[in-house]
Amino acid sequence: MKKTVFYLMIGLLTPLLAACGSDEAPVLVDLSANKRGSFTDARDANTYHYVSVGGLDWMTDNLRYDTGDDNTRSIYATQELPGDNGTTTNARTVARYGYLYSYEGALTAAPAGWRLPTDEDWKRLETALGMTRKQADGDLWRGNGQAEVLNSATGLNLLYAGFHDKNSTSFAQHFFFMGAVGYYWTATSPAEGLALFRKIRYNSGQVYRHTTKTNNMLSVRCVRDAN
Repeated sequence: MKKTVFYLMIGLLTPLLAACGSDEAPVLVDLSANKRGSFTDARDANTYHYVSVGGLDWMTDNLRYDTGDDNTRSIYATQELPGDNGTTTNARTVARYGYLYSYEGALTAAPAGWRLPTDEDWKRLETALGMTRKQADGDLWRGNGQAEVLNSATGLNLLYAGFHDKNSTSFAQHFFFMGAVGYYWTATSPAEGLALFRKIRYNSGQVYRHTTKTNNMLSVRCVRDAN
């Protein structure tokens, strides 16, 4: 009886162990030899770098264009400095992390010739980095190591800028997870008030895919068709 119970427990645990292992045996793709370049936004003279992956040019910097309205946020409360009126804090955080945008702001903030990547654009990137199509089509945490490439200096350099929660009922600050989690919009909205996004976190090689409310404020990376 004891042996039967033991074997049964092993059988039940095997799929769980395999699932955990998928994040511990990453498939890493080196993008250091991929075509690279830079682009200067004529609107504000911000310069962005890009790398070509899967037939698309992906910016390797978070977007720093200010839409000039409530669709852009630049105050990161977790970075407030004693005696600072916000100017220094904003300059430091925006220079590194870019702005956070609502979905509407993300759709309109891209420079000429660039666009907010669709969900399919993200899947195209993820499969180019070794994710299977079945994984790419999945929801929540997917893949095995793609986030490490996305976050590495030789890859897309996705940053952990956190996000601004516009739906929180807390009276405290609404900025969360800066330095730990990165949230990025897609241009794909499956239902009114919702849009798909991607998320990576500092301690995982997987990439998260799900929907969030369009009034939340996330980071933006832009893409264009590679020449």
